[in-house]
Amino acid sequence: MSQIYNITHEILPPPIGDIEYVYNDEQIIIVDKPANMLSVPGRTPDKKDCLIQRVQKLFPEARIVHRLDFATSGLMVIAQNRESHRELSRQFENRETEKTYVAKVFGQPEQASGVLDQPMRCDWERRPLQIVDHKLGKKALTHWRIIERLENSCLVELTPTTGRTHQLRVHMQAMGHPILGDELYAHEEAYSMTDRLNLHAKELIINHPEENSRLTFSSTSEPF
Repeated sequence: MSQIYNITHEILPPPIGDIEYVYNDEQIIIVDKPANMLSVPGRTPDKKDCLIQRVQKLFPEARIVHRLDFATSGLMVIAQNRESHRELSRQFENRETEKTYVAKVFGQPEQASGVLDQPMRCDWERRPLQIVDHKLGKKALTHWRIIERLENSCLVELTPTTGRTHQLRVHMQAMGHPILGDELYAHEEAYSMTDRLNLHAKELIINHPEENSRLTFSSTSEPF
């Protein structure tokens, strides 16, 4: 296990790139978050710089709906007003949204695709770590498939049905193929193969909060 990077105490590395604005109207904003950027402010003054504060400089009424991990890059939806925030939050809570990620994982899974159905909970003594726990954990379901086999790793597509904290990172670790560059869950070899967490939210599907039409957004940025 690599050294745990505790974002509540350590000096954070700078973001890799800047926020890309994919779409906006009077109800929603779709952004592509760079790796190494907080979604919301941290607890200490040196961690106030974050995605939502930067977005609010352009869209003062913007409200955060969901989050991506500090090290994870990719698509997020942000509400433009209270009503849109309420509706989008309801969609996430009721699992009406769809999210697809790409990741590079260590090694070579034998199968080309599969489903990981392993309940998870917080490892309270080692927070923010999460663990698989078949007795006390909450249901966590992830579909995965290999996109490309590389020399010592694989590019995979990950589609979570549930939205547990660190779900994709824990599930791939439990599968024996941790995500490259994962400071929390990768062993030393997988951690040292890249200079960032190789996890990117590439597609987001939501219902428009006002028009109720189904919208699909795809990231065009180079993930890693």
